Amino acid sequence: ELGSIRETTRGKVVLLLASVKPEWSRQVMSPPRWGYYLAGSVLQPLDEKAAAHTEAAAHAADFLLTRDRVESDALLTPGNEQVFLYDSASMDDLVELYRNTYQRVVSAGEPAARSHFDVYLRDGALVHVRDPCVREDAGYWIVAKVTPEDPKDLSRRDRQHGFRRLRPLFQHMGVLFDGKCMAILPLPDYPISVIRTGQGPRRHGGRWEGHDRWEVEIRTVR
Repeated sequence: ELGSIRETTRGKVVLLLASVKPEWSRQVMSPPRWGYYLAGSVLQPLDEKAAAHTEAAAHAADFLLTRDRVESDALLTPGNEQVFLYDSASMDDLVELYRNTYQRVVSAGEPAARSHFDVYLRDGALVHVRDPCVREDAGYWIVAKVTPEDPKDLSRRDRQHGFRRLRPLFQHMGVLFDGKCMAILPLPDYPISVIRTGQGPRRHGGRWEGHDRWEVEIRTVR
């Protein structure tokens, strides 16, 4: 699928969008990996600057690339199953997907924890949401320390710490739309006793950026 997409996007600007589906978020690829598979294209990661103006960034690109499938006249790869290319005019269709996902998350019950972001447990994933959300909210690491009920579920390396550490950048897992932020972080599929999750600043240009660090604890996950 990527080989075919590469031929279409060669020499063109492609905006990379995160997925709002946990099953694809598990397989998130960083911009350098996309750059390898789509060599010859001009890739535009959705960094915190672009995230504040997602729709403007989309219209400035030639194509949009995401793991999310939306039935649209702008879908250029209807036969694909894993990676989907859109004409940049389809951003409205993708935003509607984000709206529906956000509404499904927040309407299914109270968050598991509240802080600078509200944190929900939904469908085997940890979902960070914030409304209203601004550019600075997107410039941080999602930090999650997952402690299983059975330590044997951890890798040998993680057993010395007693938890599995997940630490992706927001823009690799999240979307910003309608003044809202939403980031979906898939959880391991073993029984979990405790999750500690929050925000860690990122180092950029020799300085730390993002809000002050915060952390919440969620017990008896599943």
